[in-house]
Amino acid sequence: MKYTVLALVTVLMSGCAAMSDSEENGLSSIKTPGAGAIKPTSGKEAQMLIAQSQTAGDIDAMVYAYTQALAFREFDKVELYINIARLEHQRKNNARAEQAYRNALQEDAKRQGAKEGLALLLIDMKRHQEAETLLLEVVTADQARLGKVSAETGDCVTNAESPWRSYNALGLLSDILEQGQQAREYYRCALQIQPGMAMLHTNLGFSYYLESDYPQAEQAYTRAVNQEPEYERAWSNLGLLYYRWGRQSEALMALRKIMSQAEALNDLGYIAMMEGEYDIATSLFQRAIDASPRYYPKAVDNLNQARSMQSANNRR
Repeated sequence: MKYTVLALVTVLMSGCAAMSDSEENGLSSIKTPGAGAIKPTSGKEAQMLIAQSQTAGDIDAMVYAYTQALAFREFDKVELYINIARLEHQRKNNARAEQAYRNALQEDAKRQGAKEGLALLLIDMKRHQEAETLLLEVVTADQARLGKVSAETGDCVTNAESPWRSYNALGLLSDILEQGQQAREYYRCALQIQPGMAMLHTNLGFSYYLESDYPQAEQAYTRAVNQEPEYERAWSNLGLLYYRWGRQSEALMALRKIMSQAEALNDLGYIAMMEGEYDIATSLFQRAIDASPRYYPKAVDNLNQARSMQSANNRR
């Protein structure tokens, strides 16, 4: 029987790790104090080592345990490599994570979780074209699984097992390329799969915001905060939206959901300064300083910067 390995980390990518005695697999050994204290001699011992490392929550120990398990037939090698890559990605060992994902795909080129994880890693590494190719392969395979011939956006067919992370990532890439309509179609596909996910509503809202469609952006952000009232990025984006929309009091109220009055005024001041609205910025920074119960160096520095930028602008 094959042991099922459950990773205890939650990230957007699938992942795995490196090997200890694995030069032939392209992954160097893990040198961590205590991680290699036990070298399993059987699949059962390897499973115990994995369980112990997960209970401890020690990433180095988990990587070592998954690596050791690669030597035993009881385990799914692809799953082990994915877990290793996920952990290496989490601690920003991107080269090791990429190698682990590629080892997983050498074992099983059709394992879509490994392909998706590698694509999400490549986005972090700014290798967007490679990532897009892999993501399109993932969603095309899923559409084929559900009986749809093409992976064209706009009418995607999905179910609960469909790869929402891939659709979301394709949306992000499309926004980077200033292909807003296509980005929003991808986000809607992701939302078909995860309709209650605040992050996806926020990404959709930001895509509308980038094209100055403020009513649609507001609607999406509002859905996000209704789904997850403490989701900071949605409130922050909503504050930015309201400020750009000329609704300063509502911008302040949105930011106050996630920060103090002084911090909210300082953030609005920074937005105004970046917009070249120096009079408004200096007023907001001064209000932030007055609202803070103690000395607020960031707002003081911003106030001085805004005054300097205003002075330089007046001399032109």
